[in-house]
Amino acid sequence: MIHNRKNPNAPLAVETDVDALAAALGHRPSRRRFLSLAGAGGLALSGGLPGAALAAAPPPDKTFRITMVLGRGESDNEFGFKDYLARRGLKVEYTIRNTGGDMSLLPPILKEIRDTKPDLIYSWGTPQTRGLVGPYDAVDPAQHITDIPVVFTFVAAPIDAKIVANLERSNRNVTGTVHIAPIPVQMNTILAYRPIKRLGVLFNPQERNSILTLEGLRAETAQRGLELLEEPVPLDPQGEPMASTLPLLMGRLVQRGAEMLYIGPDTFIAFRNRSFVAAEALRLRLPTFSATELIVRTDKAMLALASSAYGIGRFTAFKAAQILLDGAKPGDIPVETLKRFSVIINMPTVRALEYYPPIGLLNFAEIVET
Repeated sequence: MIHNRKNPNAPLAVETDVDALAAALGHRPSRRRFLSLAGAGGLALSGGLPGAALAAAPPPDKTFRITMVLGRGESDNEFGFKDYLARRGLKVEYTIRNTGGDMSLLPPILKEIRDTKPDLIYSWGTPQTRGLVGPYDAVDPAQHITDIPVVFTFVAAPIDAKIVANLERSNRNVTGTVHIAPIPVQMNTILAYRPIKRLGVLFNPQERNSILTLEGLRAETAQRGLELLEEPVPLDPQGEPMASTLPLLMGRLVQRGAEMLYIGPDTFIAFRNRSFVAAEALRLRLPTFSATELIVRTDKAMLALASSAYGIGRFTAFKAAQILLDGAKPGDIPVETLKRFSVIINMPTVRALEYYPPIGLLNFAEIVET
């Protein structure tokens, strides 16, 4: 049994690997189907990492220096990262730098990194990572970090974002972890909860990650005969998305007949404005699905399919340890996802909306009661 970071006596959610999810959610779920999946061993408690890393040789008597470049402050992702390295016995001095989603703050952080030369850089999110290492086909050593290992996390599409050209081997100073379930499996989860015909989506047109997700949604909804209702967030004269327009955009989605709001791995929507988006959706009685967990756990969005941020942080630290302890080159370490995801349902939101899932999904999901 593995345990929750905040409460060591509380078990973590039961998660299932992506192949089992795809099989289970490929059709309208039933109680019998989910229970048979569990009985057949299709479910597993996540938390084990590859290579029995915790049993490795003792670490060197050295204090490593890691600079963490974040986009929204520390969260369970970073706690999982730090906890894993601490359990490995590593002594680490962390420098935390946070752009808050404002990429104009990145150049002085880059200068500080060049001046201090840490042993490793931890990078959260697509914008921060692209800014640090540059696109693989347009790297400029004068602007990007090329001589310090970079381990990224919470990057949904590293190939499309041109952070790496190949997931198996980047052949540059970069590796990391992917946190998003495949879009077909996300869509199966939505339709397993309730059949819909019109899916609404808000997105920041300035965020590459959001555009890539939108392209995947367009292809998947077209294949399934669903209508995707898109509302891009308008930009101000400086090219920044305008949070003040969110109420209008969400109201417009309701008027257009959206039956559920899709919240993708969009830093502007799912992190910087998550409290407002979740609250406004609830006020408008618009059910919500998220590709990440935080907005469901802390802000009362309704439904998510996600790997735990804490587990992703630990997996990212496993890759960092390969670099710091084993001397592995980042470019030789595969970019991977945990491949285990939880269906997470916020029950107070479900009750407020009176939008109940089928009993089979309730037996299969992690239930949040806050």
